[in-house]
Amino acid sequence: MIEVFIEVTDQLFWEGYAEQLAKENPQVFNMEFNDFLSTYSN
Repeated sequence: MIEVFIEVTDQLFWEGYAEQLAKENPQVFNMEFNDFLSTYSN
């Protein structure tokens, strides 16, 4: 599911956004990923 999250965020923002966010601010990355999971897993 993380691959889908990375693909979606790269499409919404720019290529490499998710990887950059994960490196620079892992807490925000995890928060956004968890929000994504709770939204799309239902």
